[in-house]
Order: sequence, then C-alpha cells, then structure tokens
Amino acid sequence: MEASTTERPEFIPYPINRVVGTVADADDAHDAIDELLRAGFDRQDIDVLHGEADVGRLDPTGAEHGVLTQLQRALIRSAAPNEEYKYLMRHVEDLRAGRFVIMALARQREQRVVAADILNDHGAKFIGFYGKWAWQGFQSKVQASAATEADTDHERQRIARRPEQLPSLFAEAWNARNPDALAALFDEDAEFVNVTGLWWHDRESIRKAHAYGLEHIFNESTLAVGETKVKPLRSDVAIVHARMTLSGQTPLGRIKQPGARVNIFSFVVHRTGNRWLCASAHNTDAVPNMETNIIDEDGTFRSANYRTGDVS
Repeated sequence: MEASTTERPEFIPYPINRVVGTVADADDAHDAIDELLRAGFDRQDIDVLHGEADVGRLDPTGAEHGVLTQLQRALIRSAAPNEEYKYLMRHVEDLRAGRFVIMALARQREQRVVAADILNDHGAKFIGFYGKWAWQGFQSKVQASAATEADTDHERQRIARRPEQLPSLFAEAWNARNPDALAALFDEDAEFVNVTGLWWHDRESIRKAHAYGLEHIFNESTLAVGETKVKPLRSDVAIVHARMTLSGQTPLGRIKQPGARVNIFSFVVHRTGNRWLCASAHNTDAVPNMETNIIDEDGTFRSANYRTGDVS
C-alpha cells in the first residue's frame, strides 16, 4: 500500500485536527481508506504512513532534515512528557513495528465520530483525535457497550471483511459453540441447506438449528477448514467454496466412535458496508465411491461408482 498519493511536507510536526489510528493488516488498512472515501473524506485529507521512510516524518526525536524541521522537533520534545507527546510516540512505535498509521482530517465533531467508527470497524487500535490544545481518545464501540453487551467484542471478531474469511469464521463460531456468532455471518433472510437436506429460510432458524446441533450432536466436535476458493461475480458479490473436515461428532446408537466427515461448503456472499455477509449456504457431504446409487432386483440398496462400475 502506498503511504500517500498526495504531496505532503517531509515532517509532520503535529497531526492537528486529525483522527489517527493504527491498523496492523494491509488489507484492513486499504479497506478503511475505501470506507473513508465512501463516507465523504477527500483523498488529499487522508494520510497513510507505513515503513521506515515514514517514521522520519512523524518521529519528533529524529535529527535529520533542515533547520526548521529540527526546530519543530525540539519544540515537541521540550513539551515532553506531556500527553500529546506520549500519544505521538505511540504511533511512531507502531510504524517501527511495521503497522499502518492512518490520519484523516476531521475538523467537525461529526466527521471525527465517523472517522473513528470506520477505523474501529477495520480493526484499528489506539484511535484518537489530535486537537489544537489536547488529544482526545475515542472509546471503541466494544468498550462503549461493554457494560450492557459483554460479548460484543467476541462477536465483532467474527466480522468477515473479505469473502475468503467467511468459512474460517463459520468454523471458529462452530468450535466455540456460539450459534449467535455463527448466525451473525448471515443475512436476516438468508437460506441454508444442511448436509441432510434440511432447509432453513432466515437467520433465526439458522441460529436455532445450530444451537441445538452444537449442544446435543456436535458438542465435542471440531470443524477444520481446508482448501478455500473464491469466485467473484461482481465487486460486491462472490461465491466461496470451502472443504471442511468435521471430527468428534457425538456417538449415537451402535456407532460408538463416528469417523471424520469431509464436507464441501458453498457460500453466496455479498458486501454490506465494510463487511461481507452470507445470503445462501449449502453443505454437502463428500463421500468416496458414492457417486451413483442403485437398487438390486431384490430391492437391496447399494452404492456404485459410476466411473469404475464397482458396487458395494
């Protein structure tokens, strides 16, 4: 990702009137910039700092550049250990660690809230506004609602920001026995066809079915994601196929130790704001040598491989 596409001074003495946050992942940083642009921020008012080259632009302890820059650095250092200096150095440390520091000019309070929410939605840490006289921290949505929604952070970690993330987030929710987090990956009117052909028509029915299964049938199971492929249909619509392996299913009847099951999951996903949701899912068992089923003259049901002609 480019650090900036506009002309900027070599040294940033103080990011005044800017909301600043640190994003660790390049894709998340890119998505955050796209979301800021869609929210009405001008590209020239957004800075993205990354790498050693940009450390020098922000670090007030450096000694390079001209006389004016050195004077600006000296003034900032002389104010230490004030709060603003401490926060500024935190972002310098983030740059040295290879993270992305995003700055968005936001003179109006409404802009600051929007920018902070967007950065927060894309995984930014240490979000704050550098005002003319003081630094103001922004409490994340998770922190703001923690008193009444203790599991909000747990749910937010399951937002799919790219199509290929959805199968892994589905498996993560499954392994955590969290039907709410699993259902949150789907549209309210989503369709779901399970491996036995049961068909659910909305998010709540998907949640209820998985709540029962995860408590009574798969309460000790593990779902692992293997090969995943994404087929984009449009910039905001895609089909995701994922091979998954389910082990540890609860014994039932004469089956004392159920074997591992391999499934192919198909997800039809679409982008909604800064996240991807599933509109339809279909789970299919991958069973070797079961391509064709036949019934003998005596009525016996058998499986046959149409490729080899072998009959079980």
